Amino acid sequence: MSAPSVSAEYTDRDPGHGLGAVLVGCLGTAWYALVADRLFASGHLNTLLERVWRVSDDPAAMAGQWLTAWLLALTRRLPEAGPQSLVLLTVLAGGFTLGTFYWRLRRVRWSLPLALFATMLLALHPATLILATTGQTLLLSVLLVGIVALALDRASTIGDAQSLMALGLALAALVLTAPDAIYIALPIMALLPFCLHDVRDSGSAVALFLLTLFPAVVAVGAILLAAATFGEAPTYALNRWVAPMHGLVEAASTPWLVRHGGHFFWPFLALLPLCALAMPPMALPFISLLLRPEERARPVTALLALLGGPIAGAGAALFWHESGPLPAIGITMAAVVAWTTSRRLQPAESLLWLVWLAIGTTLCWLTLWIWDEPGMLAWRRALAL
Repeated sequence: MSAPSVSAEYTDRDPGHGLGAVLVGCLGTAWYALVADRLFASGHLNTLLERVWRVSDDPAAMAGQWLTAWLLALTRRLPEAGPQSLVLLTVLAGGFTLGTFYWRLRRVRWSLPLALFATMLLALHPATLILATTGQTLLLSVLLVGIVALALDRASTIGDAQSLMALGLALAALVLTAPDAIYIALPIMALLPFCLHDVRDSGSAVALFLLTLFPAVVAVGAILLAAATFGEAPTYALNRWVAPMHGLVEAASTPWLVRHGGHFFWPFLALLPLCALAMPPMALPFISLLLRPEERARPVTALLALLGGPIAGAGAALFWHESGPLPAIGITMAAVVAWTTSRRLQPAESLLWLVWLAIGTTLCWLTLWIWDEPGMLAWRRALAL
């Protein structure tokens, strides 16, 4: 295969792509709204939305998801806002994501039919449908993983201070969004030395880590300090964070945690094929790492696409912090999409990417492994599928 080019060097800035992205985003929003309406009619969302809506009422439940709780608090202040407003937000975010995905594909010179087909397949994938139609805060985490992956790619390609600060801010937002973000942040930190050409000694490495991780440390410290001023000790939040399922005891008995809770190696081995089956285009970063020296010289985005989801999911299972494979699958999808939209693939590679995504979407709908988690199974039953 010939080498793909980085999007910073080969981009098409046709203003018509922006209009197309707006239209695609509107169509995507309408599609997600139709699915959400069917879920509302079944009554499936009522209990789920009530639980998420109450997060900002419990200071301990905010441990590790401060940004999410802050956004929830702002939503609750809107006139006539209720739990159903959460679905409206995720539907809009899902439509915006589809429009952005189409726009980035066109910028790296995917043809109009291929870009539209890729966006349609992504909209039909059950993982993206669940994230966009159930009002879950997980969607925000997955979107931030995609932003972090793009920032990683830019930092490894350009390596200037501006790109590293952008990566630091994206990591800070990710760490503040969900308690389990630490499990995806840790492997990203391990990849940071690959982000600069001139990291040759310990001093350069320390400076790199300080520059990149400083925003996250400051943000977490400021929130804990602010909580302490209101009489809440930092241990109050930390105790909830380290508890199984962050204090949600009823969720700790899910089939996934019964099989894999307290282990790292076995859930990692289970998640690796699951993520590959759900997002088969992850094979392209793998092939690129094997065959292309320029990809091996900047492997951060490809490695995140291959291993980020399984490592994060296995780490969360080790500490009893995740009830199913969906977050790991979402992380993999976000990283693979980021890698794809930051490379100029050859037409044959783009077509192969589409074929693999079609296979993954079909497998997710037809096979039972992705529906093992009770919440996902209930979602599918609510759609009468």
